[in-house]
This record gives sequence, C-alpha cells and structure tokens, in this order.
Amino acid sequence: MQNEATGAGVLKKSIAIDTLFHGLFTDPPFECSPDKDIVDILLDGGVTAISTTVTDDNYPASFTDCCKEIHKYYLLEETCPEKVVVATSAADIERAKKEGKLAVILSTQGAFVFEQDLRYISLLNKLGLKIVQLTYNQQCFIGSGVFEPEDKGLSRFGQQCIYEMNRVGMLIDLSHVGYRTSMEAIETSMDPVVFSHSSCKAVSNHVRNASDEQIKALAKKGGVIGLCPHSVMCDEDQSRWPTVDRYIDHMVHVAELAGVDAIGIGTDRWKRPTLDYRMGRVEFERTCPNWFGKFDGTRKHVQGFNYFDEWENLADHLLRRGFHEDEVGKILGGNLLRLYRRVWDKQ
Repeated sequence: MQNEATGAGVLKKSIAIDTLFHGLFTDPPFECSPDKDIVDILLDGGVTAISTTVTDDNYPASFTDCCKEIHKYYLLEETCPEKVVVATSAADIERAKKEGKLAVILSTQGAFVFEQDLRYISLLNKLGLKIVQLTYNQQCFIGSGVFEPEDKGLSRFGQQCIYEMNRVGMLIDLSHVGYRTSMEAIETSMDPVVFSHSSCKAVSNHVRNASDEQIKALAKKGGVIGLCPHSVMCDEDQSRWPTVDRYIDHMVHVAELAGVDAIGIGTDRWKRPTLDYRMGRVEFERTCPNWFGKFDGTRKHVQGFNYFDEWENLADHLLRRGFHEDEVGKILGGNLLRLYRRVWDKQ
C-alpha cells in the first residue's frame, strides 16, 4: 500500500528536537521584528525542543560563568511564559508540545565549567544543566578533542565525571571529542550517550564526523547520533552545494549500520551572513583554518534543510526515501526523547 503520509502531517504530530542549537540571544534571523522573535520562528518551523549551548570551550568558561548564563534562560522563561519552558525532564518536552511552547534544554560544548571539581556536576544539574559535552576540539582535564594531534584518552578525572554524571542524570555528549576518548567514555558510562551534532565519516570523511565503530558502540548502549546538516560535514565535494538528500544519505547509513533508533538531528543552528555571523566565522577560522570551506552563510547547511522553515521538507524527503511514518517521527525527535527519558528520569 502506498504511503499517504505527508511531511507536514508527520511533523505536526511529532515531537521535533534539535539536539544542538546555540546563539538563542545573538545573531537574530532577518525575520525578527518587534512582533516576532527567534522563539516564534522556531515554533513556526515545527520545532518542539532545542538543546541550547549555554557555554562552549572555544574560550575557557568557569563554573560562575555557566551559572550566570543559565540565569538568562530562566529569565527567558519568566519573560515569555506563554511560549518557553526550560526542560529538565522528558515530561517537560511532552508538555511543551501539548501547549505549543518551545522546550529549552540547557547544555554545554565542553566541560571547563566543572573546574576539576566533581561537586560542580551535581550543582549544575540541580540548576538545570542536563547535557554536557566532555571536550571541545582540544585537550582538557577530561580527555582529548578531535583536533588534538594525539588522543590520550579518558583521564582518571574524566572517569570520575562520567560516574557522577550517570549518578545525577546528566547526559554525556561526545561531539567534538576525540576517537579514543569517545570510545572509552562510551565503555565507561552506564548510561547511553549522544553525539549531538556529528555526521558519518564513512559517508563524508570529515574530522568532526563519527566513525562506524563509534556509531555502533553508541547504538549498542541505546545512544543517539544527532546527524548534522553542515554542508562541509555532509559531502567532501565542495564544488557543489549538497542537498537534503545527501544529508539523508548519512541517515540511511546509520539505519543500515545500527538501526533507525540511533538517528536524531543536531543542526548546530541555522545562520545567515549577519555581522555577528561574519565576525564569528573570522574568529573561528583563526585557529581552524578553512573550517567552513567554500560555503558562505547562505549555504552553511545543506540545500533543502538550510533554515528554520525546512523541517517539513526534511520530513517529506525522508518519506520519499522509504522511511516509514513512525520512523520519521523517531528521527525528528522520538529517539532523542526516549534517550532523555532514560538518562534524566531514572531517579
């Protein structure tokens, strides 16, 4: 029987989760106005929840820095209670879907905020920080990032952090983490983990993408990889702008390798060439030369899943590629919701 589902229909009834977003308070989309802000644009696009980066380790962030940044998100919830909820449980995300609100999940890219003090993990968890990436691109006291010439693996303190994160119900994120460190983290953790915004090295050999071994190890423990639609990570050929179907090639690969239940979405935030974006790009490429490749701010993500309003288009293309309606729902956010429930709500 022919599948009569539509992308719009699947998206409407699904919980759509972006497992890596950042810049909620900076670089507003061009459509923002006194009557419409970025939260409205996310909701209009069909998104239920975003995991937003509170701090990242591009520059070191302290425990105090993290606390101050967390305050902004509770202030956002207080300012816009009719459309924002800070989510610390799977039930919060489900409630946001029913009430037409955006669930905001607090996360970091890097763990400098722990300051080598295990007590800060439980304190930050109590403040609502629910996802922490173990390293950024470089070495830290937990382990090695993907750009380190030598991956030294998980440190003893890193092991202790994982034990404590497991205990309090804080999800471990392994994007930007080196191969050896990530594999040791998966083995050490009693809980499943997430790659919040990586794609498949076997499909496109990019330093930030995950290998088949990493994906299989992740899936074996019930984890999810949030596949990232960055153009430079989806296709090695930079002579053309990759399409949404090239992005879906990564989903097909994961499905064949480890099953549909291991697939999620992590956009790393849509961008347009505003002044804030252009400045950030110049700064980032000082230490990661040519990271963005030949793709400017209007083509930073794949054609067809390149902006807030194209989640429906992604769902349509997934259906056309042979994914069933229930599988599309899992990819859009169902798998991540299951993962969040298992890690956060176990106590």
